[in-house]
This record gives sequence, structure tokens and C-alpha cells, in this order.
Amino acid sequence: MGISLPSLFSTIFFFLNTIFILQSINSISSSTAGDGFSVRLIHRDSPLSPSYNRSMTAYDRIQAAAYRSVLRLNHIHSLTTTFSSSEHDISSRIVPENGEYIVTFSVGTPPTQVHAFMDTGSDAIWVKCSQSFPVFNPAESSSYGHYLCDSLPCEALGVGRRTCAEFLDPCYYRVIYGDGSTTEGTLSHDKFAFEDPERNLVDVGHLDFGCSDFSSWHFRGNQSGALGLSRQPLSLISQLGIKKFSYCMVLPDNEGSGSRMYFGSEAVISGGQTPLLKGVDWYYYVTLIGISIGDQNVPLPDGIFNMTSDGEGGFIIDSGTTYTLLRSEAYDALIEALGEAIDLPQRRGPSEWYELCFEGSFEDLDSAAPDLKFIFDGAEVILMKQTTYIEAEKGLWCLAMVRSNEELSILGNMQQQNYFVGYDLDQEVVSFAPVDCATF
Repeated sequence: MGISLPSLFSTIFFFLNTIFILQSINSISSSTAGDGFSVRLIHRDSPLSPSYNRSMTAYDRIQAAAYRSVLRLNHIHSLTTTFSSSEHDISSRIVPENGEYIVTFSVGTPPTQVHAFMDTGSDAIWVKCSQSFPVFNPAESSSYGHYLCDSLPCEALGVGRRTCAEFLDPCYYRVIYGDGSTTEGTLSHDKFAFEDPERNLVDVGHLDFGCSDFSSWHFRGNQSGALGLSRQPLSLISQLGIKKFSYCMVLPDNEGSGSRMYFGSEAVISGGQTPLLKGVDWYYYVTLIGISIGDQNVPLPDGIFNMTSDGEGGFIIDSGTTYTLLRSEAYDALIEALGEAIDLPQRRGPSEWYELCFEGSFEDLDSAAPDLKFIFDGAEVILMKQTTYIEAEKGLWCLAMVRSNEELSILGNMQQQNYFVGYDLDQEVVSFAPVDCATF
């Protein structure tokens, strides 16, 4: 069978782009810690992860990822309502058990190692400090300090979102989620150092963080902290004044080679660029214009992914959601168009989340399914078959996208794999460059 010209051009572009980015990274590899640094990302389902559950099968993990994606959507939607209607604080944006990629860093003097979930949808940096198995004991760190109630950082939390009986009391925060889960602790500061891909520690100085001394059951287990990367004041990038960061997430089969995240001068901003929505800084909203299957556009109403004047809807790029979620009108149109375009036996999947599945081998699917493309304002993301479909059962390949029960839609991290995704906060753009992330 011959190779079509579009496929040939896509392959050539992919390899040329990979060579260009490799050259870019090599040229900045001597950057100092003050200019930029990189860290290793470990997926929570990787055997390398402290959250890895050996008793789960591959199919169990697929079901769990879909469930977490739906919970994540509900969580983000509840916070968009909070952001648009009231003052907010560090505790209201701590994400309960929704992280997907883990970053390793150290806190304190002497340093204590922490495995925390990286999250572009939160500004909170927090560490489990006590409860049954504390990760970090502030009493053992000579560089630890906490904020008092009369401090500016504490005042910034907002009245009613902190517990302060006296001005000289420690600044204590607490949050209660809609499902009854809670987390609380002391607003603190200490020395932080991040573990780079070679396991070296990169000192970034003191950071403000939440020293959590109580978490409800949702936070228990192997989750020991969170690393927020939103544009809000208490996030890592805001505290360090970082204006660029990027990540490259490998396919699951290449997890041993490791995903990577790059900050500052080491960040890679390359490929197509789409503007961030102006005036909205708590999530990374972008404009999704449409979706195409092969050379045919999916019939969607104009502006279906736009945010409304009251803050509803919109389209978010998010690292903490596994599967892309599309609002119902768009999801219905997509699965109808895919069903017509792919000539394979079809049925629903083993759970409510997988509404369109195809029977056959991956080779059958690869040859029968046209490319799926997300068309942004100024950028296009062409999905690989490995990031579009998952094997929910043996010989059953399901669309790795889930129906959103809200007007909000999200691009999940599975659909970002094998792309260099870059965030340039000065230029206010997100970039997408197709690469083989296992080569970095």
C-alpha cells in the first residue's frame, strides 16, 4: 500500500520539527539554575510512580482514568463559578486526588523529598506535614517558617478563608469541598529544590506553601502534595517569576524514558501558537475553532467552545485531566461523524464513559480511522491514533474522550502526549509542536 502525500508531509514535518527542537534544547543545556531548570514527570500509573497500584489491571486503570477525568471536570467547573462570583484563596484551589503527573522536589533543611502532583489548573503548592504519615516535619527543618495572621500573605487569603483569633497566631487556612472532603494547614515558607532528570537537586530558594496538617480521606494514600502552575500569585511560576514553561509527555509505552517539564530559559516554545484568553488567569483558556476528521470538518455550531459573558463554557488546556472532555453538543457530533467515517464494527464500551468503540486490532483501526484534528486559533493539533483511542477491552478500541456534563470543555493530557506544549506568559500564547517525547 502506498503512502499518501498528506501522510508523507506530516511525517517529514514531524521529524524536521523534532530535529529543530533537539537543537534548541542542546543550545540551552548549559543554562544556570537561575535562568531555568527541568524536572522529570512520572505518570501516576507508571510502575515508577509512588501512587502505582500493582493490583490494578490495565483495564482497571483505563476505567479509573475516565472516572478521574469526570471528577476533574466537575471540580474545575465548580471553581470557575467560584472565581467569577467571589474572592478566592489558596485553600479553595487545592485539587483533591486529581493529579496525573508527579514531580519530585525537596523541602527544608536538611531536605525532605516530596512527590507532588503537577497541576496547571491550580496555584497551590502544598505538602502533607502531619497526620498518620507526615511527608515533611517542619520542626526538623532549620529553614522553616510560617506566616502570622497579621502578615500580608495571610491577609491575601481573604476574610472567612482563614482562621485567625489573634494577630500573632499562625495563619491557618481551611477548605470544605462540595463532596465533604477537607484540607487545612498553616501558610508557611521554606527552602525548595527540584529534582532534575539526572536526579540532581536544583535550588530555587524559599517558596510559600501550605503545610497541611489535616486532610480527609480523599487526600490519603500516596499523594503527598501539589505543585500549582496557574498564573495566580501563589503558584510556582508566579513566585519564581517564570514567564515560560513547557512539557513533553511520552506515550504510555515509553514511560520508562520519562516525560519532562522545562522552566524559564529551558522552556521550548515552538510550533503553532494559539492566544490565551485575555482577562482570565486562573486556568489556561484558549479558543478552539473546530474539529476535523481527515479532510472533513465536524459540523459544529459557531463559537460552541467560546466562553460566555457570565463565565460559563470555554475550552481549557489542562495537565491534570487524563481524557479530553467535550460539551454534549460537540461530543454527539464528533461520535456521529467518527462512526460514519470508520468502517469497522461498532458498539458501546464497557462503561458509561465510552460511548463509541470499534472492534478489531489496532492495525485495523490505524488503517481505517482518519486523523482527528483540533483546530485552534493559530494552531492545529493532529492526534496520533495512540492518543485518540484506548483498548478498553481486548480487541475493543474506544474513543479516549468523554462527554462533558457542563458547557466547559477540556483538552486532557492524553491528547497532549508526543507534543511539546509550551506556555509563554509574556506573549500570552500556548504552543504545540509534534515530537517524539521519548527522545528528550
